[in-house]
Amino acid sequence: MLELADALVETKLSAVRSWYQAVRDRYPSALVPDWRVGTAEGGAPLLTAQVIGQGAQEALHHFASAYPLALGGSGDLRPVFEYRPGRVVCVWRSNGVWVELWHHDLPAVTAPSPALMLRRRLPPPSGRLPLGQRLTNIRRQYATKEN
Repeated sequence: MLELADALVETKLSAVRSWYQAVRDRYPSALVPDWRVGTAEGGAPLLTAQVIGQGAQEALHHFASAYPLALGGSGDLRPVFEYRPGRVVCVWRSNGVWVELWHHDLPAVTAPSPALMLRRRLPPPSGRLPLGQRLTNIRRQYATKEN
């Protein structure tokens, strides 16, 4: 069992070192502080950590696409992305250990339309249906004629 423990420690140290070397200049506030040990579906050991902080999404994409991990063992696999409900996962295999770095799948942020900005400045609705200016004028005319 000592071999497995050594592989976990070595893989974690390699992943942490590679992560911070890859993102320290461009995304210094993207962190991977909380590593968890588990078992993958096939029974292999699994290390997983959530990427947190400002720019987590961009940092994870940069790490997987632009930074080469030191992989060379039998069965090692390059990083790939998986999209699971609610999260984006970068997964690879090193020293027989599966490693997952992930972040929450955030919806794309778009700039609000000018019409939406105008609606935000208007007071909230009162619960009644809005009446058009024409209908209001017609009601005033009928009220004036009846009196």
